[in-house]
Amino acid sequence: MDGYSRLAGNRTLRNAGGTELAANAGLIVALFLAFYVGFGLPILWAINYYIPSFFDGFGRRSLVGTLLYPFGSLRFEYVFVAALQMAVRYTLIVILFWRAWHSPLTLKLVAIAFLVAPTGGYLFHTAGYPEDILYLALLAAIHVRPLPALLIMGATLFVQELAAFTVIPLYVTSLVLRREFRTAIVHGAVLVAVFAFIYLFFQTVPSEMIEALLARLRSVARYPVDESYYQLFRNDFVGERMRNYYMPPARYLTRALLMVACVSVVVAVAFYRRSDRWFGVLNVLCVLGACLAPLLLGFFGWDVFRWVFLSLLSSLFVLLFIGRTTPAPAAMTVAALLVGFALVGHLEYFDGAHPRPILPYTRFIDFWQAELPQILGKALSR
Repeated sequence: MDGYSRLAGNRTLRNAGGTELAANAGLIVALFLAFYVGFGLPILWAINYYIPSFFDGFGRRSLVGTLLYPFGSLRFEYVFVAALQMAVRYTLIVILFWRAWHSPLTLKLVAIAFLVAPTGGYLFHTAGYPEDILYLALLAAIHVRPLPALLIMGATLFVQELAAFTVIPLYVTSLVLRREFRTAIVHGAVLVAVFAFIYLFFQTVPSEMIEALLARLRSVARYPVDESYYQLFRNDFVGERMRNYYMPPARYLTRALLMVACVSVVVAVAFYRRSDRWFGVLNVLCVLGACLAPLLLGFFGWDVFRWVFLSLLSSLFVLLFIGRTTPAPAAMTVAALLVGFALVGHLEYFDGAHPRPILPYTRFIDFWQAELPQILGKALSR
């Protein structure tokens, strides 16, 4: 019997190893597929995220520009800024890939489904947006001591105040899941106070300061400046912008929102603990709130498909980085929902761009041989 047991055990190990190898191969293929579908360089609007600084008279969204201020006029060059933005985005992608690679099989399948779904292409398409810095800051904060973590998360609000709806709920949730309730309450209150400070004192920028920065930018930049970005600093957070941007519903948006809600609920339920009912309920509420919080941005900004993407990205972060263990049935359900999203879902791209079609095969070959070099060459000429 011992010989038969050893034989069966060896066969089981070989099967497990084969499954793991297949999942790793699938992860690599899914990554290249997502790159092909959505690859793009930072659009002109996104370049502006790295330009305004505190020394130019800007308060909110000024931290990155302030750090780049010593570079002088170089911070107005498209190639310089875009290279930094691409480096930040691909650092985030590498970390996500590395984490998925070293995760259990079920989470590998979730990551594969995320990359194959419209979210994968969107991840590569939206390079340059400040969420990259925010989510990298979140990863740093959940791995350091409380005081540095609080400083890091406070700084994210000066990268983009919308961190209050994206990474800060995830950060507080990570503290709750670790049962650091006092730290969660104190840090949450401090971060709310920082957001209130920005809301009260840094909402707008005097017109003369905006015009001064734009004049300098026009005189140096060798690309057409998207000046519409700076209208954000002329308007309050609310006012005319405070409306429901989900209505009337955009194409495919209802299905996208339903997918987000389903994934978020499944992720939340995965962290319910029967052994401690009240703590389990708290887990579910915090995870659900953190995953759905980005959708609240649909009442402040028009790019609603971006908020849908961030909600799904937050759900992925909970599974890969914040939760300690995820039941296999929950992970497999999330993967199945993302596969469903791949079949019927859609995320609209910026500046009239579209996801590249997987078929015909010649289109895929043409991208690597002609389109990709053309995109890079055009960027270098700016």
